Amino acid sequence: MAQIYPFQGFLYNQAVAGDPKNVVAQPYDKTSPAMQDEYYARSPYNVVRVTLNKEKREDAGTSYPDAGATFRKWIAEGVLAQESRPAVFPYYQEYAVDGEKRLQRGFIALLDLEDPGSAVIPHENTLAAPKQDRLQLLRSVEGNEDLIYMLYSDEALAIDKLMDRHVASKPPAVEVTDEFGATHRVWALSDPAALEEMQAAMKARDLFIADGHHRFETAVNFMRECRAKGWAPGGAESFNRRMVTCFNIAAGVTILATHRLLRDLAGFDAAAFLGKAGERFAVESAATAEELWRKMAEGRDGHVFGFYAGNGGDGGGFHLLRLKPEALGDAALQGHSGPWRELDVSILHTLLLGRLLGIDERKLAEQSNIDYARSREACVERVDAGKYQAAFFLNPTTSQQLQRVSLAGERMPQKSTDFFPKLLTGLVFMQMKIKK
Repeated sequence: MAQIYPFQGFLYNQAVAGDPKNVVAQPYDKTSPAMQDEYYARSPYNVVRVTLNKEKREDAGTSYPDAGATFRKWIAEGVLAQESRPAVFPYYQEYAVDGEKRLQRGFIALLDLEDPGSAVIPHENTLAAPKQDRLQLLRSVEGNEDLIYMLYSDEALAIDKLMDRHVASKPPAVEVTDEFGATHRVWALSDPAALEEMQAAMKARDLFIADGHHRFETAVNFMRECRAKGWAPGGAESFNRRMVTCFNIAAGVTILATHRLLRDLAGFDAAAFLGKAGERFAVESAATAEELWRKMAEGRDGHVFGFYAGNGGDGGGFHLLRLKPEALGDAALQGHSGPWRELDVSILHTLLLGRLLGIDERKLAEQSNIDYARSREACVERVDAGKYQAAFFLNPTTSQQLQRVSLAGERMPQKSTDFFPKLLTGLVFMQMKIKK
């Protein structure tokens, strides 16, 4: 049961802040130093000055004093303008994948963090360092500038249809096309009857975290910290609620694969690796990258993986690794639920990286030997350039797999899902009211 609430959000006052494309940003954990510099250059009001202030470059353990001061200054000076009435904010994303145009309908609301009936189901493990970093920011800002990506399931599309009716004849409050070609539109929906209908519909739904596990756990930790200090919520917007975006998984969401790049592994030999892999996988060569991609797409239901270690020497070229059915009974996979064992990323991490290359869960968490990339072509280029020893390619995890693993009480390995497009930071803000 998801308890959601409308709220008086803050949006950029475009008369002061200017074009929305200059003030929004990709999520903080997707923002490279080069992107951070670009966002800083775009506008003195770009949200990166709050969500990933450059003060972190000078002090890795910063408590983000400038980020918090910037957020409050923007409100005081009218850079951010508060909605006059509580609202839920329909958030539509229009984008293309492999030439196919797609539309996702979601909404931004506050999620109750205290009600034990508010069911939120995670699917990934989290790391201590990112949570501590986000906690430092939250202590300083006492608000939300970014979004947590939540999924719910409603085959009847009740909320999607409701939102379509209310936004059909209204221009969006925010419209911006990001650097990846996705167009983001946000409206403010404040009609009381519609809000009640949305709240009632969501009470019957569980929520699954798609992106933002670290931020969600940080929000809960901050709430507990505030309670321990004797603080109390001072209004609808406070530490006991978190700004989230909810998308209907039944209407379709896009998950891309995240590929693995191997580096700094002593004694790595591609030919020897393929020989050992042949005990549990049928190994097939592919003449080109395109042939490998095609074979992977055709075999997506049968646990197939791509492997590339460059074109020279033994073990060179492109190879398809197809799991032998009996290998699912491998002892290394036991101790987990059936849905977890059926994940391609679980098989890759356990049987290929772990058993054959000695890259265990600890090393994966530390990213000692593995880096991650969305682009298959970029992986090939980096191996060819000698920056990496090999690349492992995966098919995307499906939304159905995510649900099955989450409902089984398991957590997926890191970087199991890459939801696209990302939710832009800076579309809507929430400032907490706290009685101290």
